[in-house]
Amino acid sequence: MRTGLLLACLCLLTAWPASASDVHQKTDVITLYNGDRVTGEIKSMSAGLLVLGTDAMDSVSIQWQEIARIDSRYNYQVRTSTGQRYYGELQPGERPGELAIKDLYGSHTIEYLEIVELEPIEERWLDRFDAYLSAGYSYTKASSVAQTTLNTTLSYEDQHSRNSINARTTLTNTEEDSSQSSKIDLTRQVWSTSRARYFQAYYGNFEKNDELGVDYRLSVGAGLGRYFIDTYRTRLTGGAGLQVLTEEGTEEGTRQSVEAFFSGEYGFWRFDDPEMDISFTLSLYPSLSESGRLRSSSDLRVRWEIINDLYWDITAFGSYDNQADSDRNVDYGVTTGVGWTY
Repeated sequence: MRTGLLLACLCLLTAWPASASDVHQKTDVITLYNGDRVTGEIKSMSAGLLVLGTDAMDSVSIQWQEIARIDSRYNYQVRTSTGQRYYGELQPGERPGELAIKDLYGSHTIEYLEIVELEPIEERWLDRFDAYLSAGYSYTKASSVAQTTLNTTLSYEDQHSRNSINARTTLTNTEEDSSQSSKIDLTRQVWSTSRARYFQAYYGNFEKNDELGVDYRLSVGAGLGRYFIDTYRTRLTGGAGLQVLTEEGTEEGTRQSVEAFFSGEYGFWRFDDPEMDISFTLSLYPSLSESGRLRSSSDLRVRWEIINDLYWDITAFGSYDNQADSDRNVDYGVTTGVGWTY
């Protein structure tokens, strides 16, 4: 479990000429189709937006389809809509909207709109982390109901894998009672260039849900995932596999089981002002050892950017268990809050 789920600690890349002392300076030049040129430091490109750090304007976001040319002397990791990954130096193509990537195996020419992610190859392992934090609070005086929600996403990606932690906690307090719903998901995706659209997936999960009578639920599993749609505007992934489950209920006590799982995730990005990011995840867990049992979980997140790196978001979750250890088999919640990304 530890080797499959803990965040990877990997060595510094040595296959390219940049050294640890070669700090990424604000010398990258972005040329737009209208002829404008912006100089700065390329932070990343994902969800159809290239983030550029500048001296005069802090960080600016540029729509990917508006970029005609990129000039940079640094090394990058590039992922295309076919799932192929390249690691090397960016070079201008022979015409606008075309990019050449020079690596150890030669030069590869790619259309800009075929690229779905682009990130500098960070020399420091700490720079490879991405984090998103959000919090929300609501209180209704008439019913004396207070609800606090915390959401966290932490990820680390290198040339072979992506490792992430997603955590959610919802606390509901009334004059008579209080309840808690918590979920922590650890995911590790491992890919190879020979099967670019496919990836191996390893999962770990902890869950607590007072409404469903779950004191704790631990699961560990593995499977195979695939990118079905992957462009700079939208993404659809799916996966399937097996997992083992141990849980403690408020009434039936401890029970263990084996489940299959089928999951899908859809993401969509809109670049109009305000910029919007939508993602929806649905997972089904039919039990293989408990006759007739079916569980499911879903998560929805909608984010609008207020200012750079600060978001207003709406999150919703749903949980279902047709053999829940309580008088309820469904739990759901919707919250709003403010989020910050790093």
